[in-house]
Amino acid sequence: MSTQLPPESPEVASPNTAVNTASQISIHPSYTSPSASLHLIFFITGNPGLIGYYNTFLHSLHNILTTSQSPQDQYHIHGQSLAGFVDSDLDTRKTPYNLEEQIEISLLALKSQRIPSGPKKDRHFDSVILIGHSVGSYILLELIKRLGKSSPTRVSAGILLFPTVTHIAKSPSGVKISTLFRIPDFAKKVGTVAKGLVYLAPGSTLKWLVGVVARMPSEAAGVTTSFLRSRMGVWQALHMAKDEMDFITEDKWDENIWGIEHEDPDSKSKSPKLIFYFGQNDHWVADHTRDALIAARGREEGVRQSPKPVMMIDEGGIPHGFCIRHSETVAEKVGGWIREMMADA
Repeated sequence: MSTQLPPESPEVASPNTAVNTASQISIHPSYTSPSASLHLIFFITGNPGLIGYYNTFLHSLHNILTTSQSPQDQYHIHGQSLAGFVDSDLDTRKTPYNLEEQIEISLLALKSQRIPSGPKKDRHFDSVILIGHSVGSYILLELIKRLGKSSPTRVSAGILLFPTVTHIAKSPSGVKISTLFRIPDFAKKVGTVAKGLVYLAPGSTLKWLVGVVARMPSEAAGVTTSFLRSRMGVWQALHMAKDEMDFITEDKWDENIWGIEHEDPDSKSKSPKLIFYFGQNDHWVADHTRDALIAARGREEGVRQSPKPVMMIDEGGIPHGFCIRHSETVAEKVGGWIREMMADA
């Protein structure tokens, strides 16, 4: 079966060249220097896959990079909701998308990205920096693998935030939800019940309840309310979560992803630089599987010049769902890593 990009919601471009819809957030420089290198930051959400949760994070990151960037480096930011989470009159699909389809749809979306305006209009970006959160980090690694080193979409780096890339079912939350998935059609049944319950509550009341019960700020409560009221958002989230339990298991990537220990420094087809930022006591990542991955694949502490990934553990108590209350803090960290990587390029 061929995979197609899901229909987008109507878009409205503002004077600052930002597009904000339930389906996507795209932020572009208002002016492009003819001599500048143009870089795309392509963001991949976690699950639930709604880009609205990352609005503050992406705009904060854009502001940080804009105020600190070299005139020769300009950044475009694009992120989109995963398929099946946002209602569209054009999307007639009646069943959720699985993890493999999400990867293929994200790959198509990434390959379709072009410079939107200026002297280099419609050309590929000079480089691409991928950022993934949670299962978005797993998708990120699959995108690098499937693009290969000869693709005109040149991924130079990947930043994996609170990554769930191996053995998610062994995490504290993974153990609990895996038990529930033993119930036949659990995801569909819960989705149907959820739709029935939220149907009874007016939108404003539901948003208030979400904010109070889940202790969410207004922006996140609004996104969650839309998610709960969507045609199959809850079913989609649980259907995809079951796939995550089933397929995110052993480390499945080779040295083309993890870096070749004695890679030719002059090679034009280097492995992308990778930064993993793990949470401390992350309920979606078991400590022992995280530590095993760091020991097997991470760069040795204190070693600066190495093709292997930088892997670090948060020490500030930032939760797995950073996008609810810690967007600015994480944006500061990501902005700093991007500046360092560009300086070393």
